[in-house]
Amino acid sequence: MTQTPTPQGAPAFDVEAVRRDFPILQRLINDRPLVYLDSGASSQKPVAVIEAERQYYLNSHANIHRGIYVLSEESTLAYEQAHEQVGQFINAAWDEVIFTKNTTESLNLVAYAWGLDHLQAGDEVVTTVLEHHSNIVPWQQIAKRTGATVRYIGITPQGHLDMEQAAKLIGPRTKLVSMAHVSNVLGTINPVAEIGRMAHAQGALFCVDGAQSIPHMPVDMQAIDCDFFAFSGHKMCGP
Repeated sequence: MTQTPTPQGAPAFDVEAVRRDFPILQRLINDRPLVYLDSGASSQKPVAVIEAERQYYLNSHANIHRGIYVLSEESTLAYEQAHEQVGQFINAAWDEVIFTKNTTESLNLVAYAWGLDHLQAGDEVVTTVLEHHSNIVPWQQIAKRTGATVRYIGITPQGHLDMEQAAKLIGPRTKLVSMAHVSNVLGTINPVAEIGRMAHAQGALFCVDGAQSIPHMPVDMQAIDCDFFAFSGHKMCGP
């Protein structure tokens, strides 16, 4: 078999070793090894994740923050350490990390916990035409209930965000800008740090849907400087 050339000094990428980390990829479907191409919706789980969950349920499961016995203390510690590890992964403080079921619930949490209390008639929420429904429908529903308006940044013929239009739409009436880091349809990587600076310059908050970015690239909360960032563990090999 011909080896794919690699940069000088870089280790060769062993595809088979990676496949062995994922038990489900040992399956044969139609007499062929499974090739899974839907990780953008939900990724498969490696042995390390499956075994970590298994060991937790075998040895330590109990309610967190509700007991002073050994199992509860162990579960609480594991839960808090998970927040610390996620915080380190995205360069954020552990107490800035909130666990929800998925990105959709996180965006709805921002919309209903913040939007209902802070938006009113005349206010504007700016988003883009590149969004997943999870980052469109909540703002449409909140706008109906508060009298706010949702505005949409368009894209260029090349599929990139129209930055000139963004600069016009994000203005004094804007209270929040909410947008995808990476489009789930086009794969466009949006200039979120630049958009965030536009939002903050107008006194608006900035919310980023990172569901499709964080499994594929380093994500730094300090560099993006957003107020909310939502993503899903189940799209990045987690439960």
